[in-house]
Amino acid sequence: MKGGSTPWPSTSVWEARLDRAKQLLADWLAELGFSGDPEMDQTPHRFTELMRGFVPQGDPPVPSTFPADGSGPVVLRDVPFHSLCVHHLLPFFGSATIAYRPWDRVAGFSSIAGVVGYWAQRPQLQERMAEQVADNLFQALEPQGLVVRLVARQLCMEMRGVRASGEAEVLAFRADAADLVPLARS
Repeated sequence: MKGGSTPWPSTSVWEARLDRAKQLLADWLAELGFSGDPEMDQTPHRFTELMRGFVPQGDPPVPSTFPADGSGPVVLRDVPFHSLCVHHLLPFFGSATIAYRPWDRVAGFSSIAGVVGYWAQRPQLQERMAEQVADNLFQALEPQGLVVRLVARQLCMEMRGVRASGEAEVLAFRADAADLVPLARS
């Protein structure tokens, strides 16, 4: 599956990388003219720790599945997520809706939310994230059809360039999903 993680470095290697990143960020802020503000003294440390939370760890999750009793669609709505735009490192955040029609297995709802969270935990494109969530869930569930809908505010659009607000909607489909689209959008 595209976009998985790389092996986590040893603690000593990781700590050395964090120290170097903090110094580079402090130097960068000084070059931009942000030195001398005592409120920013800890900014390199805080930002480095923030970014540490966006370093993927481990392989993509495999959702827990259970035998399905019926053949009706399953819809999980409004799963919150937040990520960083891969181009500008500015936040984008919103919610995911996943709709699928099972054959004989359903996923635990918390497992589905875990898949969304895993793919959001990195600098990301909203479009790519939708595809990765869809691939991850389709591989695990092998449903008749699946739709992933991500609706998000993109702060890279709101804070720079056109400075326009609004929500971006992205849909990713797998197999026979035409009848699931209205369920994902309602």
